[in-house]
Amino acid sequence: MSRKIPVGTALAILFVVMAATIAITMKVSMNAYNKLISDLAERSAMYEGVAEVDKIARDKFDGTIDADSIYSGIAGGYINGLGDAASYYLNPEEYSTYKNKLLGKMSGTGITCAYNKETDYLHISAVAKNSPAEQAGIKPGDEISKIADIDVDYENYKELVSNLEGNKLQNVNVTYVRDGLPNTVNLVMGYNVTSVSYRNVGAIGIISINGFYENAIGQFKDAIAALTEAKCTSLIIDVRNCDEGTIEYATEVLDILVPVATDGTGAMATIVNSEGKTIETYPSDSESVSLPMLVLVNGSTEGPAELFACDLRDFGKAQLIGTKTRGVCTMQEVYPLSNGGALVLTVADVLPYTSDKINGKGLTPDYLVKLTAEQTAQIGIMSDGEDPQMQKAFEIFQGASAAGEDEG
Repeated sequence: MSRKIPVGTALAILFVVMAATIAITMKVSMNAYNKLISDLAERSAMYEGVAEVDKIARDKFDGTIDADSIYSGIAGGYINGLGDAASYYLNPEEYSTYKNKLLGKMSGTGITCAYNKETDYLHISAVAKNSPAEQAGIKPGDEISKIADIDVDYENYKELVSNLEGNKLQNVNVTYVRDGLPNTVNLVMGYNVTSVSYRNVGAIGIISINGFYENAIGQFKDAIAALTEAKCTSLIIDVRNCDEGTIEYATEVLDILVPVATDGTGAMATIVNSEGKTIETYPSDSESVSLPMLVLVNGSTEGPAELFACDLRDFGKAQLIGTKTRGVCTMQEVYPLSNGGALVLTVADVLPYTSDKINGKGLTPDYLVKLTAEQTAQIGIMSDGEDPQMQKAFEIFQGASAAGEDEG
């Protein structure tokens, strides 16, 4: 049986509910107001500090003040002050280069080189496909003796190497030596970057990833197809010193290798904001590559490359060889600025397939194989026989092959 509530009681309850609602609303509003006041106070103090520096500099500095340089310095300093290695400011020129690079379009000559102390030249370890250097006939193994008509030596080689990168249509003279004979060519900047390169040593396919750019997806598919055609039975994937690209492109390359994600969140990567809310996931499809794999990593393996290596291990597709990775794996967003530059800011954490988050921790390899400082500087230049990490991969695969033959 239902009972009627007297009107006076009902009104009393209503007033209590209204009072509670108003109290809660006021509390939330006061918290927001207090935060706003706190933020305003912090901002005011910051603006006053910058204004003080500006006034002193304008009154006392004996030189020309460039407004654009000052703006870039302030913006860069602010982002540096956040203390996040993955957040940074790009000036207009850097932002233009950044956008092109993510598409796989590069300025520069396409030469990768390192100083050779034995010859006092720059040893060319790689020449990008379709690059100005390749079109001019320069090959890996050639050595650069002059850049911009200046002789290379130990004191100036770092500065001279910077002349091999630049905006499209800029040019530079390069003198290289092959079989003891010098040859000078004029290189005009600009080409499509080779993000993925590959080769095979017998039945072992080796894929090197320089960055997870947009064009890495198609190039990785081509590498898998070519190595499959070459009848490779195992893969070594090298992501040492790989620290550029995006999480999105890394998951698209991963999707070529791994099956449908069913464990954990059911995604190759889950993007979680500071409040713990999932804001995006990257699922995988059913296609995968069944070859056994090993992944080479080091302290300069970062971001998308760390997710790539971690997920291959999480899916049971690969083990890791090398040294602990850097531990910087977060999601960034790009915010264009009115001056033509941009802010690249960390906006969320990236969680791999089933492992705990990588950011701040890094990945510990299954096989710890250290390199000397000199060997680390020669990654991509030294031969397989001089590379202990590559040799460890060969040893594992060759041991597995021998064990298979014994069982047969």
